[in-house]
Amino acid sequence: MSSVEIINPSPETLRPVTSHDSVGVSARPLWRSDAISVTTLRVAPGGEIGSHPASVPQLLLITAGGGQVRAGAGPWFDVTVGDAVRWSAGEFHTTRSASGLTAVAIEFSAPE
Repeated sequence: MSSVEIINPSPETLRPVTSHDSVGVSARPLWRSDAISVTTLRVAPGGEIGSHPASVPQLLLITAGGGQVRAGAGPWFDVTVGDAVRWSAGEFHTTRSASGLTAVAIEFSAPE
């Protein structure tokens, strides 16, 4: 027998994220296991996920809106719906949005 679980990460189900000096960021875990972690992230207009190192390899999939990302102190790159951004373990990275964005962060505990 199969089952379907619909998860709607509406604003009232998200928790604020202030770590790494983040501003206007909220999140909701969707899946956790020993090998993978999947989280919905929302960055409010003018918000930013502050610079921090990826603890494990990480993939950020933009599902709504758009913004900018960068690694370390490097250049900013524009991202929009459908884009995927990959950071290696230990790599410092930042995400910001002038207009707001929603993304799914996938963290891999297994080697790259």
